[in-house]
Amino acid sequence: MQEPTTGGVTALDRGPELAWRRHQPVNTLNNRVLITEDAPSYGVLAAVRALRSAGYLPWLAVTGRDAYSLRSRACAGVVTVPDPQEDREEYLDAIERAADRLGVAAVLPGTDLALLALSSANGSLPEEIAFGVLDPETVHRATDKLGLDALAAQAGLNTPPSIRCTAAEIESGLEVPLPAVVKPASTRTATADGGFATSYVHRAESREELVSAVRSMPGEVALIQKAVEGALTASCGVCWQGEVVAMAHQVSRRIFPPGNGITAFAESVEPDPAVEAGVTQLMSLLRWSGIFQAQFVRSGQTSYLIDLNPRIYGSLALAIAAGLNLPAIWADLLLGKTPRVGAYRVGARFRSEERDLAALATSIMSLDWRTALAVLRPRRGTVHALGSLTDPLPLLMGGRMARIRRLRARRTWAPAA
Repeated sequence: MQEPTTGGVTALDRGPELAWRRHQPVNTLNNRVLITEDAPSYGVLAAVRALRSAGYLPWLAVTGRDAYSLRSRACAGVVTVPDPQEDREEYLDAIERAADRLGVAAVLPGTDLALLALSSANGSLPEEIAFGVLDPETVHRATDKLGLDALAAQAGLNTPPSIRCTAAEIESGLEVPLPAVVKPASTRTATADGGFATSYVHRAESREELVSAVRSMPGEVALIQKAVEGALTASCGVCWQGEVVAMAHQVSRRIFPPGNGITAFAESVEPDPAVEAGVTQLMSLLRWSGIFQAQFVRSGQTSYLIDLNPRIYGSLALAIAAGLNLPAIWADLLLGKTPRVGAYRVGARFRSEERDLAALATSIMSLDWRTALAVLRPRRGTVHALGSLTDPLPLLMGGRMARIRRLRARRTWAPAA
């Protein structure tokens, strides 16, 4: 039988004998899965829709009422769990109870916070349920921004010039090229009180901004990279025990905010053989199992790896629209099934309604009519982050929650009378 390919990556036959989940066999006839969403994520919404389309019954474990997937017709049901950022032990207990009560076959972390929390259980979760997490050491290596450049070098991938330093070293005269991107060791860091602290990536245009950004990092130690200008691209797929099972490639035509933003509009493109080979080697070095997204900035003829998201990611709907149902492939592998994998389609498009509308407003205010017209131009066959003719409520809810968040922000930052 001829093996399908995805831009040169062979889709490996994954039979039940390679089922990953330690000791106990799973019930491959059970189509119930539990997916987590601890913050509004249109990547999770795409996963819920994709799992339902593949015949799974996706239940949702949420920490609040602002999850986009709550109103999706694809969602079989919802359970509320504690916030892992505040108490990961209570979160783990709640997830375990919900999975047992619902009788799910698998639990899929929908965010990096859930990935870290579930991996911290380190083998103590029920073995009769397939949890889509790896051991804490592997998860740490995959989410360690300070160690990514060394792994990238081993995989033959380029990274922007970078240094590790403290705010004191910068204030003492250390030369740092500007503009720069300032990164923490990890976006999420376990705290002594049993929760997680969150750190953010910053773009610094001046030394004052640079020092402020580094001081906001845990331990005041940061990875500082030269800001590389170019197109944001990504290689996205599913791994199984370090082997890439499926991979698609995309380029962001628009991002928001400009210069240091997230995809607003993207399109699937032909693979760059060197990048594909490097990403394949990178995931092999990590021995990763699950969904991943490797992000690059393409400047001239060189692609620079800037981040690795070993989880469900924001523009997931694009790979699905291109023909690779990554969430279903992942679930199939967890349950010992043979996933359906074929070649992805070049030219599929994705739009984040919220970010593209923000890009439109910004372009109009700056008199950038070329970008404004590009946003307004109808593009057939475009999949949207929230909107769907057959599943419209997440878009309506997303608009309502965006208004609520803006009102809260105004109350928080309004000057005193």
